[in-house]
Parts: sequence; C-alpha cells; structure tokens
Amino acid sequence: MADLPAGFSLEDDNGDGGPDVTVSSKDPRCAKLVAYSNADNPAGSKASAGQSYSGGTQGPFIDESLDAMGSSAAVQSLQQSFKKAIRSCRTMTLSIPGEGRSPISVREVSAPQAGESPVAVRFLATGGPLEGLEVTMVTTGIGDVVLAITVVAGLPEDIDGATTAAAEKATTILKTARTGT
Repeated sequence: MADLPAGFSLEDDNGDGGPDVTVSSKDPRCAKLVAYSNADNPAGSKASAGQSYSGGTQGPFIDESLDAMGSSAAVQSLQQSFKKAIRSCRTMTLSIPGEGRSPISVREVSAPQAGESPVAVRFLATGGPLEGLEVTMVTTGIGDVVLAITVVAGLPEDIDGATTAAAEKATTILKTARTGT
C-alpha cells in the first residue's frame, strides 16, 4: 500500500472479479484481437499474477497482470502479434452484464516508454448504453514476462504512471536489466 498513489486502493481479487466483460466481432480481421481481449492469460503463459486498483467510485480503475512466457523471444512474438491484431481491427462490440452492449472503436495509441516493445490500444464505446466508456490497454515486455495494464476511465497520466511504476517494480523484483524503448 505504501507505493500506491494518493487516493488509490487495492481491490479485492478473490476470483469473482465482478461481471465478465467481453468483446466480440463478426469481422474475421478482429478474431485475434477478440481472443487476446477475452483471454484471462495469453496463450503460452507459464505462470500469472495480477492485481486491481481503484482511484475511487468514478475511477480510474486499473488492472495489472504479469505472465511468465518462458523466454524473451516468446514475449517479443506475443507483442508483435498483439500489435498486428490491433492494426487489423477497427470496431468490435463490448458487452458488460447488467450494463449492456455497445459498439467500440479500436485505435492503436502511443504506449508509455516502459519495458521492451510496448504496445497500447484504446477502446472507446461509440454508442449505446456504454457510450463514452474508454478502456486503454498497454502491454510491454520485462525480460521473459509480459506486463499488461488495463485502465478504465483513466487520463493519459494515469496510464503512463501505472505502466511506468509497474514496469519499474517488475524490473526490480524480477532482476531484469532496465530497458526503455
């Protein structure tokens, strides 16, 4: 708790995690991004750890996960595949039980320069009951580990701060070389 920014709290991650948020698309070009977005862990993950944080009832809400992939080559391959999936898909549908379904735009955005080969995507609900909801996902490599940060209702500084802090902490704990791309 000492390293959390002022006003943030740890969220209870006891497995129920709230509603099962999913994305879908009938466009075959989006199949890979749908699979990545709906997966609890990336394919090939050997071990996983995660934590959620909240900046209050209005957010931002931040999910952080680490997945050991077995090699830095596996991490780089995953990063390239994720980037390609983002670039090939423009729209999907977001479903949140109890809240509804809305179309979302998919846009690659600049990623915080943390870790190795960072990639970032923004999902923005463009209509329906979720209109205006914005979710940004950043993934980056830390040696043979993929760090993923998902920020709901966050400002650019929330995304940058969460990613940078998580990458620095993971680099220290995992004892990998410090890198920035």
